Amino acid sequence: MFIDAHAHLNDLKFDGKIEETVEKYREAGVGLVINSGFDIPSTERAMELSEKYGDMYFTAGVHPDDAKTLDENAKRRLSDMAKHEKCVAIGESGFDFYWNKSTAEEQEKAFDFQMRLSAETGKPLVVHSRDASEKTLLFIRERRDLIKKGFLLHCYSYSAETAEIYKNMGAYFSFGGVITFKNAKKEKVLETVGVERFMTETDCPYLSPEPYRGTRNDPSRIPVILKKAAEIFGKTVKETEKAVEKNVGNFFGLK
Repeated sequence: MFIDAHAHLNDLKFDGKIEETVEKYREAGVGLVINSGFDIPSTERAMELSEKYGDMYFTAGVHPDDAKTLDENAKRRLSDMAKHEKCVAIGESGFDFYWNKSTAEEQEKAFDFQMRLSAETGKPLVVHSRDASEKTLLFIRERRDLIKKGFLLHCYSYSAETAEIYKNMGAYFSFGGVITFKNAKKEKVLETVGVERFMTETDCPYLSPEPYRGTRNDPSRIPVILKKAAEIFGKTVKETEKAVEKNVGNFFGLK
């Protein structure tokens, strides 16, 4: 079974297209999709999708770009949704200094709250980090005791050396279409991560793999991503597929 460990079918770009997308990814052999919340409305949509489709689960979170929206009412709503039986993790949360849509202080407060929510609910943490390598690593190190059930670095984009540090902290890593891009230079990073800490994701509707780059992404493209990862690992597609199943099961508590 192929797995999309980080998708956004809860994005409004899929409005009115869910049924055809589900049919498409099931035909491609994808048997599990985890939709990640990036603000309160998107987490609500992800929760609703999980209630409608048996092969969908969700994470409850507020993206660092939207950290400024995490007021007391939003915190209460997020905490409520985090208790849902099909909520498998908290996030995506972390730091994003590419757009700077929320201040560093707002992002810190939002990340800290979601770390604490992860500890409170006993659910793992999904981390988003862009243009914030040192900040993210330091913040996690300082609060490592809050992360009781582990953490996943989604769409990992930093060095192999930093990956080694995170791996020694027990982290998992997910990779998407970027590993298929020319000059992506992900071989060393993936070799450092190892198949035992690797998951596949699309981050759809973004980051379509080659040869679909520039089009709307969806979970049906997971086999393309996994095939490329298998080549880098020197494994068969089936071996890599089974490893991802095991990793997703262990991390998200889905046996």
